[in-house]
Amino acid sequence: MMDPAPAIRRNGLLQSCEPCRKSKLKCDHGRPICGRCIAKSITQRCFYHPAPMTKVDVGNGHAQNQSKRRRTDSSTSSTPPPSTAPSIQYTRPDQPSVTPGYLGSTSFSAVFSEHRTDIALEEDSALSSGALAKSHDRLRLESGLEVLKFLYRSPICDILIRRFYDGHLGAAVSWILMESVLISIQKTFESLERGRNLETQLRELVLRVFRSSAHPLTSHAAMTVEEYCASFTGPNLRWEVIGLVLATAGIALSSTADTDAELVKAAPDAAAREMLRAQVVEGSNIVLGFCDTSASVNELLGFYQYNDMLLKTQHYGDTSYVAWRRLGDLTATVYAAGLHQESTRGTDCPPFLHQWRKMCFGAAFYADKCLSTFVGRPPFLNYRYCSISPPLDLTDQELIQGGEKLNDAIAGLDATGWNPRGSTLRVSMLRLRFLLAVLREKALEIALGLGGYDEGDILGQYNKVLLSAHSTWTTCPATLRFDSTPTSATESRSFSWSKRHIYLDYLYTLFLVQRMVVKRTNTGHEDLFRTSRSALAIILELSGERHPGEDMSRHHSWVVLYYGLPAASVLAFELLRQTNEPGPHPSLPPRAELIRNLSVFVSCLSWVASPGQGNYRTCKAVEKKLSDILDQILDPKPMAEAQAQMQGLGLPQTGYLGLGMEEDLGGLNGLDMAGGLYSLMNWYEPEQWEFESLEGTAGGGGSKEGFSF
Repeated sequence: MMDPAPAIRRNGLLQSCEPCRKSKLKCDHGRPICGRCIAKSITQRCFYHPAPMTKVDVGNGHAQNQSKRRRTDSSTSSTPPPSTAPSIQYTRPDQPSVTPGYLGSTSFSAVFSEHRTDIALEEDSALSSGALAKSHDRLRLESGLEVLKFLYRSPICDILIRRFYDGHLGAAVSWILMESVLISIQKTFESLERGRNLETQLRELVLRVFRSSAHPLTSHAAMTVEEYCASFTGPNLRWEVIGLVLATAGIALSSTADTDAELVKAAPDAAAREMLRAQVVEGSNIVLGFCDTSASVNELLGFYQYNDMLLKTQHYGDTSYVAWRRLGDLTATVYAAGLHQESTRGTDCPPFLHQWRKMCFGAAFYADKCLSTFVGRPPFLNYRYCSISPPLDLTDQELIQGGEKLNDAIAGLDATGWNPRGSTLRVSMLRLRFLLAVLREKALEIALGLGGYDEGDILGQYNKVLLSAHSTWTTCPATLRFDSTPTSATESRSFSWSKRHIYLDYLYTLFLVQRMVVKRTNTGHEDLFRTSRSALAIILELSGERHPGEDMSRHHSWVVLYYGLPAASVLAFELLRQTNEPGPHPSLPPRAELIRNLSVFVSCLSWVASPGQGNYRTCKAVEKKLSDILDQILDPKPMAEAQAQMQGLGLPQTGYLGLGMEEDLGGLNGLDMAGGLYSLMNWYEPEQWEFESLEGTAGGGGSKEGFSF
């Protein structure tokens, strides 16, 4: 039987259990037994009195009032209700409690919090007297019913998620948590009675999920992983985990080949598959709306919003405002849940949950830097306001053991925090991505900043970033480094893809820094060209791979535009400059190799995105520009004609993107130095890209690309 939701007192505060109330201690309002009573081993005394301050009625006055009320009610209902299909009555459910979440050192309650040892103060209760969330009206209940109907009729979601976890290392959510949710939902659907009306039972389940989601999740230091999972599964099933299933299924669907047997069984034709994708996205949108009015923020909501943001980049495109807004929502949850602070992430929770919260923050931090770099906007999450600490390089099995076994595992890590056994690939990848994201933000801080640094300061800061990047990369395990241990035949496809992808992250941070040094000092060209050459070679290698049962094309368009286009543009522009201008010139990689790789890259742009996908027009426009540049390189024009053609392309008539030109250096601003997709090839002058000529072939519809795990 489901535990009741926490009662709300008349003044809007959460009700405390009797031992905590009488002792005037802070209660965490956990049901059926609060965490404080569990910690104090007085579980037998923990109960929630329905009316602790109400006296017992004397005599039969109460009975007489009830009798009068029944007679009054019966007299006003002279018309019998019409006959309807089996359904349940919509009653006003319990109002959800609204808690403020993390409150920092400048909050209105900071002084009280600092003196909590001097006074007895139920801080959470006292701070939860704000406006209550919306009640669950008929429209919301009907929407929830449609979501559960879809999950009930779509076992393909369970299949896709399990297969996704078997073949991907970048999933931020622990498989222990995800498997617990999948099993719980399956058992819940299997427990529905065959003899009863299915819709009626699903309506009852919707109400139960709303009631469970109306109170905050609680934890305590002695909590086991089974107790933690039980707090949001089974009778306590919450919207956060239902949304997590939908978003993860959508991500898995985007990398599943259309010829996959299970997918063909669920959606036989192309139209049915597009409908399935649209239903998953819409279902996740609906559940997000429910979570917007939920009782509190927690790591489950953070994981869900992270996966939903990935889904939106794949469905609507990486430059879509929908994806950017979802990233903002994820950031709000990270801050409100206190996931950005080490002290709050580990407050009154078991070690495994502390690490999972770190993984949630690390995944959000990495995604923030990726999308911010891609669109050239300031990041949402600022590392200066976060206590930066990567997750431990340990397996989930080691984390949930706790006690001495966990201490022994932690003691086995090396001096830099890495696992020398190299057996924690998923967590290791998350950890390394997080460390590289910290370096990326330091580069973006100067590249996107509009002032505050003089010439010497900027060069000094970028040199620090370069040194930190080299140090971080060389101290990570050699098994994770593509430049140290290249791809071998014995590696899994997932590990090979992840290793090269994370190496591209590292190279791109170097690229941003080196490009800025070249712009500011007209030196360091060879380092920039070497980095660009390495990145382009990996891009071409990844784009040429095909695996049966997988469709990575939607991830490839992100990789090609995010990592490949800046590197290819730098090399193409320098080749063009050296073709049209007399020397001396900086040393380039072999000319024949560059022309060959650039030609293959242009060819890749022609097919990596299909008509109707969001990045299609961008890829076609870039393909045309690079093709024109290659034509000029292979068939040089006389100087006057070349300058006129370069001017028509919107390129500088002399100089390498303004490099070494004093008149150009004086006009640089922060946006010119973004270093991402829009800082190359006149991205801030879209009218020169001739998008209008492509509208007839764009095909409409949402994008199916997105940055990958």
